[in-house]
This record gives sequence, structure tokens and C-alpha cells, in this order.
Amino acid sequence: MKKGYIIVRVSIHDPELFQKYPVLSTEVMKKYGGKYIIRGGKFEVVEGEWPVDRTTVVEFESFESAKKCYKSIDYSKAMEIRQKSTKSDLILIEGC
Repeated sequence: MKKGYIIVRVSIHDPELFQKYPVLSTEVMKKYGGKYIIRGGKFEVVEGEWPVDRTTVVEFESFESAKKCYKSIDYSKAMEIRQKSTKSDLILIEGC
């Protein structure tokens, strides 16, 4: 079975509110079997543009597991905080 991933790119405009997001999202990702592969960290743009402050990649056992986590009631509160405190892009993607 192919792995599933949640990839989030954020530019933070309310750092105080955003501080609540990692705590809530970590609990939910773990509950649904998610494993953080990339979570913020130093980066260097070597081609094109990457107009965001942070990038996060969470790996799941399957695309369906990633989707179930994202659509869960559990994640909805964390999502609301992320959406209010950042400009963000989020995708669900199937891996190899």
C-alpha cells in the first residue's frame, strides 16, 4: 500500500495564536498514525520561489489515513487556528 502525506506550507501573520496550532495538530496527527517527516526547520530556496515561513510534511500509512485525519472532527479545531493565524496551503498526496 502506498503511503499518504499531508503537506502544509504556512506564512504566519498571528504568531501568538499560531503557537496553539502545533500542540493541537501534533495530538491529532499521532492519533491517526501520522509521523512528522519535516516540521519547519532551516531551508534554502535553490530554484524558483518558496514564499512561505514554514513547511510541514506528515506521513501516514495510506492516502486514506491522511484524508481521514484531515477531515476528522479532532483536526477541525487545529485547522481553525491555522486558518486564522496563517496564510496556508495544504495538500493530501499519495506517495510511492
